[in-house]
Amino acid sequence: MFFGKKTTRWFMVFSSMEKAKELVPLNKTARIEVDGKLLCLARTEKGFFALDEKCPHQNLPITHGGICENGTVVCPFHRYAWDLKTGREVERRSGNINLYPVEERETGLFVGI
Repeated sequence: MFFGKKTTRWFMVFSSMEKAKELVPLNKTARIEVDGKLLCLARTEKGFFALDEKCPHQNLPITHGGICENGTVVCPFHRYAWDLKTGREVERRSGNINLYPVEERETGLFVGI
């Protein structure tokens, strides 16, 4: 069997970086839809991160859970936390969360699916 390399499709989520930073303040999250898929867009001092909007523990929304100083996003319902760089649940109580590539470009903010 042949397994081809997955091709990333890029979608503009904000038409300028100024708009992205205005609508997703530092250390905050926002719920976005990209190609019909709900994502959580998080912004830290290290940039923007995109991840599944639903917690893998019980499929509940994580967008309003918040971001911790250690670079994790936290589920507001059960306090599970995922590392924004790796997608790993930090205490290994739940499954990992899917991350999506984010690019800051001159023409805006893009997320790859």
